[in-house]
Amino acid sequence: MADTNILLVEDEQIVAKYIEKQLTGAGYKIIASVTSGEKAIEKVTTLKPDIVLMDIKIMGSMDGVETADYIRKNHQIPVIYLTSLSDDESFQRAKKTEPFGYLIKPIDLKEFNRVVEMALYKNKIYKELINTRQRFQIAAEAAKTRVWELWINEDKLILDSTMPALFGYVDDDIQEINKDRMKFVHEEDRELVSKTIQECIEGKSKSFEIQHRINEKNGSIGWILLRGVQVPSENNKPKRIIGSATDITEQKKYEVALSQSEEKFRNIFESSGIGIALLEPDGRFTKVNKSFCDILGYSEKEIIGINFRNITHPGDLEKSLDLTKELLKTESVEGKSIEKRYLHKNGDIIWALTTISLIRDSENKPSFFITQVQNITRRKKYEEQLIKYTEELKLLNAAKDKFFSIISHDLRNPFNSLLGLTEYVTHSYDEMTPLEIKNAISSVYSSSKQVYGLILNLLEWSMVQSGRITVDKTVINLAELGKEIIDLYEESAKQKHLELIININEDILVYADKYMIDTIVRNFVSNSIKFTNPGGKIIIKGMINGDNAEVSVTDTGIGISAEDQKNLFRIDEQTRRDGTANEKGTGIGLILCKEFIEKNNGVLWVESEEDKGSRFSFTVPRYLGNLQSIDK
Repeated sequence: MADTNILLVEDEQIVAKYIEKQLTGAGYKIIASVTSGEKAIEKVTTLKPDIVLMDIKIMGSMDGVETADYIRKNHQIPVIYLTSLSDDESFQRAKKTEPFGYLIKPIDLKEFNRVVEMALYKNKIYKELINTRQRFQIAAEAAKTRVWELWINEDKLILDSTMPALFGYVDDDIQEINKDRMKFVHEEDRELVSKTIQECIEGKSKSFEIQHRINEKNGSIGWILLRGVQVPSENNKPKRIIGSATDITEQKKYEVALSQSEEKFRNIFESSGIGIALLEPDGRFTKVNKSFCDILGYSEKEIIGINFRNITHPGDLEKSLDLTKELLKTESVEGKSIEKRYLHKNGDIIWALTTISLIRDSENKPSFFITQVQNITRRKKYEEQLIKYTEELKLLNAAKDKFFSIISHDLRNPFNSLLGLTEYVTHSYDEMTPLEIKNAISSVYSSSKQVYGLILNLLEWSMVQSGRITVDKTVINLAELGKEIIDLYEESAKQKHLELIININEDILVYADKYMIDTIVRNFVSNSIKFTNPGGKIIIKGMINGDNAEVSVTDTGIGISAEDQKNLFRIDEQTRRDGTANEKGTGIGLILCKEFIEKNNGVLWVESEEDKGSRFSFTVPRYLGNLQSIDK
């Protein structure tokens, strides 16, 4: 890599120095380091680097993506992104500039070496294809083909006057050719040439075409394409042979160079740590390297002949097909990259950064695709974990905020009421009437009850969050549980002039933690009483639903808006409101219910419409006489 000149575009000087030190230590040559797009374009124009290593966030009026796009369109110099931006939006912008690589900081030198090597190789192939096309055009214009004629009976050879110059000879050398026609033919090819021409003279063949070496005037070896066709006389015997000689020395050199290039490509192909595959224009695999097979778990034999559609995840098939169609429409040989999922042989999903290039033949027709596959499954898992951790952290912060809100507000208010009321009674007891004393004691009881309920909910919630609460499952008769609830809330319902109805079949048995199920139903009934106006109705219902029992509490209360329903069971959203008689709540009762029902293998949901009432329901496994099957 000592001959690879790199232009580094990085606006963080400390980062730039570190990258420069890494790459210099790895054998690369950093010819310049700049901080803006404008300076990068200036250096590309004057220094002509082999590679531009581009950060996306840089100084100046142009960011890295805009700068890379300008360099690609105006200078055809390979650009490799080296950035800390791993988001999809940045990647989608970057890939439109058709980069030769997209690497995430910090540099992995092994991966960087491979990307650089492939970028240089692909760029070289591109330039070689352009140069070859130009050479062929020049060769056609120069008409490096000469004509000759052999008169058989006279044994006379007539040469195009410019033929000697084709291989560096002059006119005087024609006499030498006439004396010894094989003199300038390479020693190892003389027998082939002589035999081929003699067979045509004897009429054994009507035409011939051979390639052979020739000794050029300067001592070097040239190549000639010799063609001939017999011209028969009246007696149908060959009278003369007319032929052509084309200098194919350059073509032979190109073939040698191409062979060497193919050998180099094979070595890179087989030894690369990146998965590489060749595909037909219709998408069938024709060649894959070991790394490609290792990534997807298939053998080379299993991959060859199948279509890439068969190993592409269905969710990414459409965008993969769109990419190949786009490449087939354009003449560019530069690759295009996407992140896509593959199907591993064992059924796993493999995420890969896939770069696809289309190689065209001399007639500009699609020849084959080259696909590079870098396994980024681990990176994707890290991204998913990061998203998960972010959400968990958000919930933890919300839980913390909720906890402190309850401590600072919900506990303080009842205690303020208690302190104020007891202070008043203490100082005014002698002046108070018995009725006033009774009312004051009633208020103290109400506030104390509210504080107790809040503290109880806080303790239960904290135990759930810390994992210290245990689930003690037993067989529960729902009808008996319903009667207990009725007995508990019958007086509260009467005081608010509400009709409390229970409708549970005596035979419904469930297997769950009785305390938790009781807490859930009590919360449902308490909320229904709180949010139902006098004269309303509350129905507790239980029924069988397959292997589960379904319990619901339906009221004719004020209902819940669709927006508030989304946040009822979220700790990070505030949905608390006062009841129809200004009853206060803790704000975490329903959250506890959700936690409790999930620990009992059930599901909880709500159906409600404003001004028409609500229906809170949950399911819980039934007891069918086999506790072992329920636990499973």
